Amino acid sequence: MPIRLAIFDVDGVIKQAHDPYTLLHQHFGTEEAGARYLAAYLAGDISYDEFAQLDSGEWRGRTVAETKAVLRRNPYVAGAAAMAAGLQQRGIPLVLMSSGFDLHVEDVAADLGAAEFHCNQLWHDGVVLTGGMTVHVPWGGKGPLVRELIRRWQVDPAECLSAGDSSADVATFHEVGHALAVRPRQPEVSQAAHLTLPDLTGVLSFIDSLS
Repeated sequence: MPIRLAIFDVDGVIKQAHDPYTLLHQHFGTEEAGARYLAAYLAGDISYDEFAQLDSGEWRGRTVAETKAVLRRNPYVAGAAAMAAGLQQRGIPLVLMSSGFDLHVEDVAADLGAAEFHCNQLWHDGVVLTGGMTVHVPWGGKGPLVRELIRRWQVDPAECLSAGDSSADVATFHEVGHALAVRPRQPEVSQAAHLTLPDLTGVLSFIDSLS
């Protein structure tokens, strides 16, 4: 079956840096606190939502403009623009799904002409970050969101492609007919995918091979 819907992770797949949280912590000098919160979450001491509130709380008072500037400096992975243009030419909607946050993903969606995007939402008043985040896409929680996308777009799972780089994306691979591991971070990502790519330059060739 030809592809009718393409669902892509952002960080590490479309943008080179794997973790926008680390980018902001490094820039704002809050790495120590961020590492502490992450360790607590991974140890099961706090929930993902608690982690998100603590982590984003470290950036309270930072300006929206500076935050977006830091994230925009994160380069695109090779082939991103051509891939997005090729999807549009083929009439395939591009949907971005990220456990990152809107101040980054909304710019990527605009740059690439994405049909829609789903991510977490940093709290701000339009000028400065007010501390806190609304979690829409928790780490490891993309599977049900992909099922809902497929239902809403009224496509067969066999007509869907998902691309990711981390273990959190493997759940999306199980929901679609075609899975791409792009710049995978763990062996299990490649093992769960139909194809592993070093960047985005081979995506359109893969899609065309299915037609």
